[in-house]
Parts: sequence; C-alpha cells; structure tokens
Amino acid sequence: MKTAILILVSLVLLCLSPVAQADEDQSLKIKPYGYIKLDGSYDQNSTSHGNFVMWVPLPDYEGDDEQFNMTANQTRLGINLKSTGYGQLNIYGNIEFDLYGSVTGGTVAENKAILQLRHAYFSVQKGNIKLVAGQTWDLISPLNPSTVNYTVLWGCGNIGYRRPQIAGWVTMTPNEKTTLIFASGFFRTIGSDLTPTFSLATGEASDGDDDGTDAGIPSIQGLCEVKHSWTENGYIRAGVSGLWGRLKAETTLGNFSKYESRALVGHLMIAMPAGWGLSGEYYLGSNLGSYFGGILNNSTIDGLDCQGGWASAWFKITPMIKFTGGYGYDKADEVNLLTNAKEQNQAFFGNINVALAPKVAFGIEVSKWETKYKNSDTADNLRGQTSFTLSF
Repeated sequence: MKTAILILVSLVLLCLSPVAQADEDQSLKIKPYGYIKLDGSYDQNSTSHGNFVMWVPLPDYEGDDEQFNMTANQTRLGINLKSTGYGQLNIYGNIEFDLYGSVTGGTVAENKAILQLRHAYFSVQKGNIKLVAGQTWDLISPLNPSTVNYTVLWGCGNIGYRRPQIAGWVTMTPNEKTTLIFASGFFRTIGSDLTPTFSLATGEASDGDDDGTDAGIPSIQGLCEVKHSWTENGYIRAGVSGLWGRLKAETTLGNFSKYESRALVGHLMIAMPAGWGLSGEYYLGSNLGSYFGGILNNSTIDGLDCQGGWASAWFKITPMIKFTGGYGYDKADEVNLLTNAKEQNQAFFGNINVALAPKVAFGIEVSKWETKYKNSDTADNLRGQTSFTLSF
C-alpha cells in the first residue's frame, strides 16, 4: 500500500510540475452531448428489473408470466470540458447523467424518473502521464459488449462499474503502431453490512455501516494493455487488469472480521478494416457483487468465489446497419451460497442497429436468459427489445 501511494504521489507531482508559460486567455470549452432514447421490451417471464434484465427470478407459479415495459430512462445528458491556453497541460472534465436513479431507491412512478450520476471527474495530462480524479469507470474489465439492453451483460460475465477514484495513467508508444498503457489507483470500496462470523455478545449487533467504509483504506485497481494497429481501422487490444480491496464487518462493540474482494481479468478485442470484429473478457475473483460479478450475490466473510466471461462479434452489413451477437456466463461458488441463491447465469443475444437518418437510430435485440438457483430450479426468459435513439 505504501509503495502504491508513493507511485501515485509521484505521478501527481509530475503532472503539476512547472510547465511552459500559459496563455493569458486560459479557458475551458464546454460541449454538451447526449441522446434521447425510448426502449420497449417484451419478456416471456418476469425479469430482475423489468426495463432491463440482469437475471431471471424464480417464478411464483408454473407457466409463462408475460411482461411488457416501455421507458425513456436511458436518456442521457453529459457535458465535456476541455482546456485551452494551459501550456503543456491538457485538462479534461466530464459530467454525465441518465434517468435510472430510481433503480436503487424506493418505488418511483415510471413517468417520474430520477437523475442518476454516472460520471463526474476530471483529468490533468502532461505528455504521456495523466491523473484522473472523480467518479468514472473502474480500471478492471475495460471492454463492454454492444447491447440494446441497458446493462451490458453485467451480472452475466461482464464485471466493473463506476466509482469514486484517483488514478494515474502512463501511456508509452514504442513505435507509431503500438501503444502501451499502464494505470493504477485508489478506489472507493463499496460493500454491504455483514455480520461477523463469531458469536455475538448480548446486545451486540452489526454496526450498520458499509463494510468498505469500515475498512479504513481504499481498494486498489490496476490495468496493463497493449494496442497494435496495422491499418487506420484495423487493430488488436489485449490486456490484464485486477483489483484488491479489504472490507471489515464491525459490531456495535468494536469487534470485527476482515474479508476481501479481489479479481483478475483478461480482455481482448480485434477490429478488422472490413468492418467486423471480435471482443471478450474472462474473470476470476471473490466477493464481487458490487462490481456486478457473481450474479450480484452478496459477499461473504469466508469469500464468495466466482468466475465468468463474455464473447461478442459484430459486422457492419452496410455503413448504416450493424449486427452484433454474443454470449455471457457467470457462476458463483455454491459452497458459500444460501439455498435458492443465484448459482449460474447465462445469456445469448443478437441485435441489429440501423441508422435511419443522421443522429437517429433504431435497434432491435433478441436475447435468451437462463438463471440456475442452488438446490432449486432454473428460470428462463425470452426477451425482445427495441430502441429509438436521437443523439446530439
């Protein structure tokens, strides 16, 4: 931990070291962006979240339980900020929202959505060194499949999310066609409030605080990646990433049990000049519910091991029509799972996105979902989803 702190402090000092005289007209250019999106979906059975799907819950009765949902909650608004007149420093900022803030809150009417903060961060770059501070994507698992479904196979093989962080990036270019990226940083540890495994004294209980907060230290993430291009639109990306975080289940009497979150991820993307490509990731880890691993099962003090991955292929049929298909799979170790907890989750999907006009797109996706429960049945669902998007 001390070594990681020293490296990050060194990067900060390098970024903030004296630079060439800045222009008198220093400014940050502001550029809004976003899109308006309407999603409509039909499900053969009930799903985890209705407007989108991450897993299929066990049915209450035999037979299908058809569902229809329509929402504009994925509508997104963002602002980019870019510096001018700062000499050798490049400064960039981003704030972004969508309307899915009600997912983790109480019951909210579908036509009264709540803002959700997605990104709020800035970066300072000098040469090949960059410092990032704020809330943005995890370093682990940097790729996402292209899905119409709002969640990009999260809970079904794809891990990583957004969280507060301070991270340093170093980019190296051994030659004009190859780029190497090394990144690492400290991240907010987000957990739940577990009860310690020892016998509690009379009147003793879990303290009610997030176990990530109780740990007293941030999590650490790291990323190493190489990208090699052979043409303007042909390239290969490959890399590994990982995380380690400590959590502490504490009681109202100050007693505690410590446990960990950890992950190791490999990723690969190949893009061909002809307009087609392949991508995928595979991960191994433990206690990854807050990173969308282990089918979002709660962490355990003994460690809930999990593994999964996804693979996707795409092809541009014409410059205005793109087809994407793929598969995701996630598995939680049944040893530390409670009865009826989610044990395995898998999904096949295929979609077509069509540019109807400049900035206007139509998408349609069909996906098949299966979720197996420990010592219980397997729930399945066939989903059809459409989307209409106006970007700006």
